[in-house]
Amino acid sequence: MLNYNPSTISEEEIFTLSAEGRLKLYLDLEQADLGVKEIERLTGDASTRQYFRVFCANTDTLIASVYQEAFDQITHPFCDVTKLFLAAKLPVPKIVAVSGRFAIMLMQDLGDIRLQDWLVTVSQKQYKAAYQEAISLILAIQNATNQAYQQDSISSRLAFDEAKLIWELDFFYQHYFHSYLQATLTLKQETALKTELQTIASELAARPRVLCHRDFHSRNLMLYQGKQYIIDHQDARMGPQSYDIASLLRDPYVDLSEEMIEELYQFFVDQKIAVGATLEWVKEMRLEFELMTVQRILKAIGTYAYQTAIVKNNVYVPYIPRAIATVLAAAKRLGRFSVLCEMLINYQK
Repeated sequence: MLNYNPSTISEEEIFTLSAEGRLKLYLDLEQADLGVKEIERLTGDASTRQYFRVFCANTDTLIASVYQEAFDQITHPFCDVTKLFLAAKLPVPKIVAVSGRFAIMLMQDLGDIRLQDWLVTVSQKQYKAAYQEAISLILAIQNATNQAYQQDSISSRLAFDEAKLIWELDFFYQHYFHSYLQATLTLKQETALKTELQTIASELAARPRVLCHRDFHSRNLMLYQGKQYIIDHQDARMGPQSYDIASLLRDPYVDLSEEMIEELYQFFVDQKIAVGATLEWVKEMRLEFELMTVQRILKAIGTYAYQTAIVKNNVYVPYIPRAIATVLAAAKRLGRFSVLCEMLINYQK
């Protein structure tokens, strides 16, 4: 039997409870003033966090994010990056309350309309305008680069350096070919493929860096009160200027036409030219964008494969063929990575 005195209940006792049980205890002990009426479990993402909607008598509904382990609320990445983004006037959900001891955050409820879902209901004109708004958010994130360093945000101390990029590509290699396909590759195939993956990581790591969201796509943009809000921003870090734009425009969750992608990419470039980007930058950025597409989407394939084979979550399976096609097309435009392309073509389910 748990001791429900908030001053004496131990962390060990807290974490014997389920995520929902822990949330109910936290709300009862530390947030009684909210007047909680009901708790509704929400569908989660690819992380280990669990989400709930909290209906309150004395305030608006809230979203509870329940983590697996206790944390320091001062240094926690989500708290740190939220503070940075709000200071930079970026639209993210406000944190209402945090308990590191219970491993719970209560946040502003932005509703249920993700950009991914909204896009299927609108006209072509609205579609394009929504993407331009999203690109403007990417540019605003990049403009917060200096602020990240000034605030000593955790995002300024993390980067898509060579080690991180090659780790992501190795994650793709291990979980796509081995966990998902259960393929047996020859030593020659493995060596040749890893050489190309290392080249991708090395070249991208050498590019100039700005602040990146790190997972900027249509599932992580919410529509609330007439504008887009950014979510899932806790992994922000320094990386290539093309990282977030490649994530958005080459998003496997959305079937954007090549014509639309080109128009939107040009919108991104035009915004950069307006603040001083040179023609040389434009040329180099196009190559970086294609290379970043290859790396970013390979990482996504790795995540889809891991979720399917290891976590037994099949929701990502339909996106794998589209993601593979995206990588093949980008590699073809670059005229590079023949080993990677051959293996992606020959090894599929």
